[in-house]
Amino acid sequence: MDTHQKFLQFNGKKIVFLSADGTYWIPLKPILQALNLDERRWLQKTRRDAFFRGCLLNMSIQVPENDNNQARKMTCLPEKYIYGWICFLNADNEELIKYKKTCYELLYNHFHGTITNRKELLLHRSELDKQILELKRTLKEKDEKYKSLQELQNRRKTVSTQLNSIDKELIKQPELFQ
Repeated sequence: MDTHQKFLQFNGKKIVFLSADGTYWIPLKPILQALNLDERRWLQKTRRDAFFRGCLLNMSIQVPENDNNQARKMTCLPEKYIYGWICFLNADNEELIKYKKTCYELLYNHFHGTITNRKELLLHRSELDKQILELKRTLKEKDEKYKSLQELQNRRKTVSTQLNSIDKELIKQPELFQ
């Protein structure tokens, strides 16, 4: 297992985290300390949670203490779940409320943009489909070259169907390929 440690700033405190085989593991205890939350209580609640208990991993992390690095076993979550876990925390804590607000705004902005953008694109595509259909109808009625194009496309489709039929028959005869 390839591992290395890094630091991040969280709520004015330095938090050690570990990179192991391409996944960043964030220890929960230092975040709870940075938010001034009851570590024991929230670690227990996290371990009991049906989702988070399957994601937790106890890892040995070198923690800087009094100019020494000391190995500590810490309960960690992968980075991809840490932000949701912070929203899972519940306390009348100014720092936590501020952080949760930021997380919820980011989620809203991401999904709201996705939903409204998709709706706008679907409406635009529908309008384009109507214009294409109308143009085809007009060309079909008035343009002889368009009629020739349609006839060639239909003939090509027939030839392709015949080729597919021959290919299926050839596949049924494996001795031809030996």
